Amino acid sequence: MNETSRRILDHFQVRKTKKQKEEFRKYIIHELNQYGYCPSIQHKGINNNIIIGNIEKAKIFCTAHYDTQAVLPFPNLIVPNNLFGLILSQLAIIICILILIFFMNIVLIQLFVWIGLFKNIELNIASSISWLIIMIWMLFGKANKHTANDNTSGIITIIESAIKLPEDLRDEVCFVLFDNEELGLLGSSAFAKEYVKNKLIINFDCVSDGNDIFFFPTKQTKKNQSKHENIINAFASTDYKRVHINKGFGFYPSDNFNFKYAYGVCSLKKGLFYYLDRIHTSRDIIFNEENIELLSDGVCKLIKTTHTSR
Repeated sequence: MNETSRRILDHFQVRKTKKQKEEFRKYIIHELNQYGYCPSIQHKGINNNIIIGNIEKAKIFCTAHYDTQAVLPFPNLIVPNNLFGLILSQLAIIICILILIFFMNIVLIQLFVWIGLFKNIELNIASSISWLIIMIWMLFGKANKHTANDNTSGIITIIESAIKLPEDLRDEVCFVLFDNEELGLLGSSAFAKEYVKNKLIINFDCVSDGNDIFFFPTKQTKKNQSKHENIINAFASTDYKRVHINKGFGFYPSDNFNFKYAYGVCSLKKGLFYYLDRIHTSRDIIFNEENIELLSDGVCKLIKTTHTSR
């Protein structure tokens, strides 16, 4: 990795508060200026998306979100390409939340008893308060200090791709770092409404923890075999890393949802199902540089293929 990417991994893994985000944006703009880019910021409501490249001329958009999620006591387990596995993983998360609510209810009820307000109805009130506290924490709680995979890996994939890309190919692609993905894909939604119509989006989110790299196409992209072939040719598998186009059931919840023609890209581990774990916890520390190299080289190769095929 280049020094810019190394510094992001070492010093900019937390990007949650207004000040932290602003410092990160200033760093990205300063560093990419050194490589001949002129990044700009799309200010839209509470969102500040970083735009690197020429929006009008670009044929492909490569994206990632840069905001940081709140730390949780349990991982956001995702099984994105198996319906049964997805249901089981979401049930596991729900069970974890219910356990938290159970213990929080005990604390709240003891508090009600202590202040002399306990009645039968207070159990419902306690449950409602517990749900509210958990929901607020998941959105606005203390930032996770360890975000190597989610989504420092996606950011560095974008930065590495931008720096590696020859200057004569830069008009072919626009790189975008989205704000507020963790609050409900807000940054990418704002960007999609203002800029992108029918151009291809490749969104990198959690790409450094796992040897199987999956491209999840949207419904409109799934039947486009030529796009799949271009992806497989550009992002070539190695002896240790396997690249897949997910052609069956697929549900990968990231910024790719906001675009008609898009791939959501992640790295998964293989067990009973392909899965993603560790994210949203202090265990999110796995950063496999081989994944980043494969993906950033693949972006450059894909852009070159797009340029020569015109």
